[in-house]
Amino acid sequence: MPDIPMRILYLKHRGLFDHAKLVKGIQQWFVDNEYKFHAPKYKLKASEAEYEIEGERQITEYVKFKLALHIWIREMSDVDVIEDGEKKKRQEGMINMELGGSMELDPAKRFSGNKFFQWLQDFYHEYVIKVTIDQVWWDDLYFKLIQLQNTIKGILGTEVG
Repeated sequence: MPDIPMRILYLKHRGLFDHAKLVKGIQQWFVDNEYKFHAPKYKLKASEAEYEIEGERQITEYVKFKLALHIWIREMSDVDVIEDGEKKKRQEGMINMELGGSMELDPAKRFSGNKFFQWLQDFYHEYVIKVTIDQVWWDDLYFKLIQLQNTIKGILGTEVG
């Protein structure tokens, strides 16, 4: 069964930010929420950066959540700022993010093999666990995505809510 995708959430920020704090904060969120963290794409140049970050977590024996984050930072430059009476180095630039997620049902592929097992899996999804898929797991996945987005907004100092 292919992954069931969730709609993509977007986040934009223009202004000051702490680049190192942003990257560490995102990684820490994945660790704190028990997701396996992967960063398959990590490009950092003088004035731009691009990251692809993925995380997955086995929720039950039958369900796995997957989260994906794509970050583009453009026009990035270092800026000296005064915070709490101390001179600190921050970055200024434009950040665009896409946050997405998906749910994988039967990651062990127990129902794969022949048409009868596929029919059995379809029946199981449609008539036995449909409410659980739609109203428990789906809502949990969406809530996690919103939590990640709010964590990033907090790190960037933008309005959460």
